[in-house]
Amino acid sequence: MNVEVENLPNCIASLHIELPSDFVTKEWNEVVKGFRQVARIPGFRPGKAPQNVVEAKFRKEIQEELTKKLVSETTREAIREKGLKVLSISEVEGLELTPERVMRFTATLITSPEFELPEYKGILVKVPPNEVTDQQIEQKLQKLRERHATFSDVEGRALEMNDFVVIDYATTLEGRPLLEVEAKAPKILGGGADFWIKLDENTFLKGFSDRLFGMQTGETRDFDLTVPDDYVVPEVAKRVLDFKVTLKGIKSMQLPELTDEFASQVVQGLTLDNLKVTLREQLVLEKEQRTQTLKQNQIIDYLASHVECELPQSYVKDETRRIMSEIVQHNQMRGISEDVLRENQKDIISAASRNARDRLKANFILSRIAEKEGIEVKPQELRERVQVLANQYRVKFEKMMSDLEEKRAIGQVREEVLIGKVLDFLTSNANVEIVPEEVVNS
Repeated sequence: MNVEVENLPNCIASLHIELPSDFVTKEWNEVVKGFRQVARIPGFRPGKAPQNVVEAKFRKEIQEELTKKLVSETTREAIREKGLKVLSISEVEGLELTPERVMRFTATLITSPEFELPEYKGILVKVPPNEVTDQQIEQKLQKLRERHATFSDVEGRALEMNDFVVIDYATTLEGRPLLEVEAKAPKILGGGADFWIKLDENTFLKGFSDRLFGMQTGETRDFDLTVPDDYVVPEVAKRVLDFKVTLKGIKSMQLPELTDEFASQVVQGLTLDNLKVTLREQLVLEKEQRTQTLKQNQIIDYLASHVECELPQSYVKDETRRIMSEIVQHNQMRGISEDVLRENQKDIISAASRNARDRLKANFILSRIAEKEGIEVKPQELRERVQVLANQYRVKFEKMMSDLEEKRAIGQVREEVLIGKVLDFLTSNANVEIVPEEVVNS
């Protein structure tokens, strides 16, 4: 077998393979032998027809079976011989079988990126301390009290800051309803009826609460506000919005006292002391999970910044489509309309493409580390991950496994488990530095 490798950009390689006549003839005869044993030819008992007669009658079928067999087997052998790291075989073309039975063809391969691994043990990661303070417990308790608060009407006084209020409001831009003029504006900014807000600087836009200060129940006010330059929706930034607000009512919030009875309302059967212990355990778990995520993200960033490599474009396209689907589903769950998503299609595609390249690059690096360290996914580990997915989608294990195999997605699940194991290995070998929270967030 004569094999020539042609390396092309974007992780593509062409294998030019030529099989000699004696080898092809031998395989041809083996295929013909199989046909002779089962062929039914008038005038001959099964298995007794001469080879030339069988060849004449089934030449096309023999050639098809021979080609399928030799292309598959010799391509795999050529890949092993040349030591190529192949992700998939893209296509086979230029197939030729000469009268002398010399076979030639070209197999186009998608190969794994070539790069040198940086030092991956002892990567410096910075994380905040995991200790849970009494102040953090109190903050959790305060949020629980607010969640279980009751409200009563306030009468006989004007509206003050930090009051809870019920309003009707409408927003216009250039004399027309805001959402008619600018579809990308947040729906909550467009107007509402019997809408509850807390009067503070975080309500809607800066200055909104100030304009309501001092209102009496039943009063209506008209005013305009200029949207800040750095507003989250650029199409609305710097524009002047006109508001019409009617105060329907002022509400006073009553927080429950911190008692065993309150604790039992939060979690049945718990005392206040037990609740505090539970909250501390939850905070510890949250901090541990966040610390692990911070470590993994910093490790991935470090590795990606120390590796330069090409990526297979077909894989980038597939991953981009997958991420685009995730982005669209996430935004639809947030209530973003299809029209808005269509208008932002270019930005979505651009973001998905960047994320796809980052994700693929990281996965190739981590997979290479797994190979070097001998990290593998055990059958039980794969089963456990599939069981998690089955529980998540509320189906039986067998159903989930069947669906994954039908969609050819079991390999993706195996890869996710492998990547997780590699990240656990890297974090356990990282050089951890404890720093203040503000340093991590900077």
